[in-house]
Amino acid sequence: MNNPPPNLLDANLALPGQNPSTNLNRIHETSAKFQRYRLLLARRWWFLLLTASIGVCIAALQIMNKPVNYTSLAKLVAGGRMVAQGDLNWQETMQDFYGTITETLESADLKKRTLTRVQALHPDLKDSEVEIKVSQTRGSAIFNVFAIGAEQKYTQIFLEALLDEFVSFRQQIREQGLERALNTFTETVVKKSKELEDRGEKLEAFRKANNIVTLTNGNNEAAAFLISLKIKKKSLETELNDITLALADVDQAMINRERSLTTAPQGSPAAPAPTDKPAPNVETTNNSLGLTSVERDYLETRKSILRLENERLKLLKSFKGQHPMVVDVDEKIESEKALLANFQEEIIKELRGQQADLERRVRGMEQQIVAQEKEAIELGSKLAQHERLEEEFKATKLAHDRMFERVQEFQQLQNVQTDYVAVQEHASLALKTDAQWLTPLSIGLVLGLAAGVIILLIFDHLDDRMNSFSEFQSIFPGEAVLGQVPDQRQRGDVQLLQPNDQRHLYAEAFRNIRSSILFKNWQGKMPKTILITSAVPNEGKTTVTSNLAVTLALGGARVLLADCDLRRGGVSELFKLPVSPGLTEVLRGSLHWRDAVQETSTRNLHLLARGEVFDQTSEMLLSKKAEEVLHEMGAEYDYVVFDSAPVLVADDTGSFAPKVDTVLFVVRMSSTMARLSGKALDSLYERQVNVGGVILNRASTSLKEYTYYNYASYYYTPAARKDAPPAPAKV
Repeated sequence: MNNPPPNLLDANLALPGQNPSTNLNRIHETSAKFQRYRLLLARRWWFLLLTASIGVCIAALQIMNKPVNYTSLAKLVAGGRMVAQGDLNWQETMQDFYGTITETLESADLKKRTLTRVQALHPDLKDSEVEIKVSQTRGSAIFNVFAIGAEQKYTQIFLEALLDEFVSFRQQIREQGLERALNTFTETVVKKSKELEDRGEKLEAFRKANNIVTLTNGNNEAAAFLISLKIKKKSLETELNDITLALADVDQAMINRERSLTTAPQGSPAAPAPTDKPAPNVETTNNSLGLTSVERDYLETRKSILRLENERLKLLKSFKGQHPMVVDVDEKIESEKALLANFQEEIIKELRGQQADLERRVRGMEQQIVAQEKEAIELGSKLAQHERLEEEFKATKLAHDRMFERVQEFQQLQNVQTDYVAVQEHASLALKTDAQWLTPLSIGLVLGLAAGVIILLIFDHLDDRMNSFSEFQSIFPGEAVLGQVPDQRQRGDVQLLQPNDQRHLYAEAFRNIRSSILFKNWQGKMPKTILITSAVPNEGKTTVTSNLAVTLALGGARVLLADCDLRRGGVSELFKLPVSPGLTEVLRGSLHWRDAVQETSTRNLHLLARGEVFDQTSEMLLSKKAEEVLHEMGAEYDYVVFDSAPVLVADDTGSFAPKVDTVLFVVRMSSTMARLSGKALDSLYERQVNVGGVILNRASTSLKEYTYYNYASYYYTPAARKDAPPAPAKV
């Protein structure tokens, strides 16, 4: 299938990130539906008028056949009720109360009770069907009750009995409701009293068993003590961590400790405040720094080693390493290092002892914390339970007191409350009901139109005929449309085009098709042999083929028009030329094709007629003779245009179409079914036929998408009249 390349219009209509062809197809589908429904309404408006008329007639017949009825009117007022809330006051009723009145008056149960009342009070009256309708006067609490019946007297009596039954029913419902409400309130108060008593007993028993308020004064002391234990444990763990780091590097730990103690700020335990007394000795000073004797000896030995190493460096500047003085210093250094190692071992032993002691204390602290956590949780649970019991007791007492107050108020209200529903106007004399025409006829009109629209839509859904270019594009988006031929509103065959044809739209349509053929991107050489076909007969294929050949010839091309519909071809009739000899005699070898060619009244246009009809036309079109004739024709003429049989009627087109350069497919608007066109196109594509495009025949010029063709008459130059003066010559 040869799909047309996307153009600039597609790109302009597309949104960012959207396929242009998809967007354009959506536009075609929307436009196609609009045009289809517009054409459907234009063609079938009479059907809607028919269904609307039928609906109005049915409604009129129903009104005329309806029996005579009598209507009686009564009025109720139900605007409020007297209640007691401290003092007597008036309250407006809610809208749902009004709705209840309406539903009650129209209910079947109230009608049944009314019928029983009428039979008891008026046994001499014959029962008759009565319809009850209720309406509320706008902006008021007045209810209009209508009784509609066939008997005048019975209708009035029935409505009066209905009002009495309604008032009685309201009184009965009110008394039953008050009694049920009072019983419910009383039962609720009893339940609340029992619940309050149970809550009080549980709270008192809990207080006696635990004495929480006396022991803890309302606070969880165990939780506070637990927090202090966790703080102490954290401090011990910090000391234990410091000892672990000191064991990893004793020398650095001693240096850091000495530095921290000697640089401690004044006023701290590690740095006593200065006094006017003479400086104490070294040992006294070290004790003030918080160092043990082993730690002091370690630090002193380390300092001694540093002094000896400095002394050795000075000696090495003057003497060699083997000098007795240097050797003596080395021996002292080794001796001091051995002593330093002994002190370090002692320090490590002390640190390990401290580590073991701290670990023991941490373990003991953890055990104490576990026990204290259990105690704190238990005490907290008891406090929470006590608080919950108190809250439940208070809530129950409050609910009990409120319910008791409501019972007292309800007992007072029961004596003064009045449901104000009264008869304002009794049942009037039943009068004859005038027939209502406007509303039923309007309903019949609307229903008739709706039924007509639905029926038309159903038939339109079953009808797949294409009515417009947009509809064709929505169904066949991949097919290129070469042009549209407007519908000629005349009876009989359409006359062929003339050089100065007055049918402006018609002539311009074929010129447009000619331009589409001449300037189309054929993906190769320009086609010279063109076959025109359709799906089924009566598509206007022969007329389109003949007029296209005339248009090509008027453009200056040498054109041969051949009638390839060997069964029912009618090209010769349009040109009013003999049907024989023709193509059938050429394919049978009776004569050369040049001897069968006839001249037409159009310059540069020759005609090869159909010839005599005979069987086995498909075999002749498949023969080598057909290929030879086709090749010779293409070599002698600029264009060879074939009018062939419909694709779905005979196999002639399927046999001959693959031999020509391109095939043009004719679709008649509002006539050709989409499924038949699709089937015919699929058949051509299966035979490797090069379908060059589609020509839409008999398109409606009333559609908006065809409006641009109306400008053709603007550019048309009419022929000069015989009596008109000659135009001046142009220089």
